[in-house]
Order: sequence, then structure tokens, then C-alpha cells
Amino acid sequence: MKPNPPYMATVVIAVVLMLIGLSLDGTLFAIAALNDVVANVLSTVGIAVGQGFARLLIVASPTLLIVGSLVRGL
Repeated sequence: MKPNPPYMATVVIAVVLMLIGLSLDGTLFAIAALNDVVANVLSTVGIAVGQGFARLLIVASPTLLIVGSLVRGL
């Protein structure tokens, strides 16, 4: 199996997910305005924003990069 480099859009999405996850988690840094916007948007959908959701985003970011390098076209 020969991995391919992921598309730039995949990398940008992974970086954004990591930043949002780290900001929501609040252990390294917290961006209050970003946290408020994310909480408001996700509350309209019905998703509770908390530490579990933040950690899910932190795990999803490198997972997206791995899948993006293994699956062609992602």
C-alpha cells in the first residue's frame, strides 16, 4: 500500500477541527469567541458541546489525515 498525500482541503479541515477541539477543551488555550460561536451553532442542531465533544474533534483531526492519505480522492 502506497500512501498518497492528502488534498489541501483535507489538511485545512483537519487543522480547523484540531483548533476548535483544543479551544473547546481549554487545556492549552481557549478562544472565547470561537467557543461561543461553536456552542451556539451546535446547540441549534442539538449537539451538546463539552469536553467529550472537544476530545472527539481532537481525535478526528489526525484520523481524517490518515484516511485522507490512504483513500484516493479524499
